[in-house]
Amino acid sequence: MKLSINSKKQISPLNFNHLSTYIMKNYIYLLLLLLPTIVAQAQQPKDKIEQYRIAFITKEVDLTVDEAKLFWPLYNKYRDELEAIRASKKVDFNTLDMAKISEEEAEKKAKEIFAMKQSELDIQKKYYVEFKKVITAKKALLLIKADADFKKKLVELLQQKKPNDR
Repeated sequence: MKLSINSKKQISPLNFNHLSTYIMKNYIYLLLLLLPTIVAQAQQPKDKIEQYRIAFITKEVDLTVDEAKLFWPLYNKYRDELEAIRASKKVDFNTLDMAKISEEEAEKKAKEIFAMKQSELDIQKKYYVEFKKVITAKKALLLIKADADFKKKLVELLQQKKPNDR
């Protein structure tokens, strides 16, 4: 085999879109690798959950750097609105004595639950439209799936953490 010093390779110009995607994916993988350390250092359980949510959704939706800059402030507003609805219209089944509740009270509680779920759905529909302004419709759909998958994973993690508390 003969090597030539004068052989010239063609060098293509850098594709910065590809480069930014590559950097973002590597950043996400690094974040996921460091997540246990970050989570261990977080002081509040809510902080741990939010950090895991950010890493999970970023990976599942495959957000680019530019998309993430616009997406996360919007997503945080979305989560705040959902939390406000849930906090204001929370129905606590543990405080209800189902054996003694009257038909009228049961009807009223059921309507409160349906109203809360309708309010949540209205917020989800509103923000789906807003999300499509900063990410594609496909990624907005992936977000819906990622939110549901995240909730399932969170429940699994909590069940694994406290197996004797059932």
